[in-house]
Amino acid sequence: MLERARTLGCQLRPHQKTHKTLEAGAIVTGGSKRCVAVSTLAEAEFFADGGFDDILYAVPISAEKLPRAAALVQRLEKFHIALDHPDTLSQVLSRGPCEGKVWSVFLMVDCGYGRDGVDPLGDVAMEMAKRLQRSDCAKLAGLYTHGGHSYEHEGVAEAVARVRQTAAEEAAAVVGLAARLRAAGVEVPIVGVGSTPTCSNPPLDGLEGVNEMHPGNYCYYDVMQEKIGSCTEDDIAVRVATRVIGHYAARGLLLVDMGWTACSKQGESCGFGRIEGHPELVVAGLKQEAGLLKASGDTPLDLSKYPLGTVLRLEPYHSCAHTKQHDRVHVLADDRETVEEAWRICRGW
Repeated sequence: MLERARTLGCQLRPHQKTHKTLEAGAIVTGGSKRCVAVSTLAEAEFFADGGFDDILYAVPISAEKLPRAAALVQRLEKFHIALDHPDTLSQVLSRGPCEGKVWSVFLMVDCGYGRDGVDPLGDVAMEMAKRLQRSDCAKLAGLYTHGGHSYEHEGVAEAVARVRQTAAEEAAAVVGLAARLRAAGVEVPIVGVGSTPTCSNPPLDGLEGVNEMHPGNYCYYDVMQEKIGSCTEDDIAVRVATRVIGHYAARGLLLVDMGWTACSKQGESCGFGRIEGHPELVVAGLKQEAGLLKASGDTPLDLSKYPLGTVLRLEPYHSCAHTKQHDRVHVLADDRETVEEAWRICRGW
């Protein structure tokens, strides 16, 4: 992804919300520990404590979080907040973060996802940007958008073409707004796009006018990304390990010690992911601390092939949700068996 960003003329600002570890953060930044995005202030503080800088809190901030954000502005060379509401901007503009520094603000833009962000064609975006331009205690760092609706496409062949179209629309939203703002005399240093699907399959004609990309899931990828053509199974870098703890021959079921607290409930219609190396198995259902596996086809399971204690590995449907359930990730050697390191996963908000 670092090389792809360079080829597209962009700075990569990898989002840390998937892995939430210092070690993976160092890898995805090419060792610089600079220019990252996070989704919680706990993550921002965690990465700041780990020597990272140029951190963007990429969720619309609320007034009660400004004191914690101000502390990060004070201690880091660069800490950025994001917002999309005039009232929040008023709170930000009411006072600077600390002596000698100003708020660095990304304006969030809706590129069609409909989750957050200002309308790139509306008047509110222009008004908010001008208010930042006039302020003595804040500055516009840039525009930020997330094409999360790129995850909604299905069928690899069809999905790739549709994702590329979504990527083009994602870029057009912020590039068009940046052009409007600059024409009105507003400086727009950064024009950023990013979801893992749109950054894995960007527009074929490039990202002219965009200078930053902020995908996150790509560091692990997952079965959902495979289904929409972002990656292959070999690219999926994370598994949830589970043990067989029960046999129920009359029902043709295996019980495992992996419930929804171990892998979340996302991807239920797709078996919550894939049991690595066992196409004959599928997750039939999840309870809180246990789950049931059944035959994926019509052939009955030979339960003797899965003695109690057998370790199975689930390739997650959505790695962001699955890894969030744990407090550490075990890093395997090339033999894919030996645990070489354990990386702490940031928890909390």
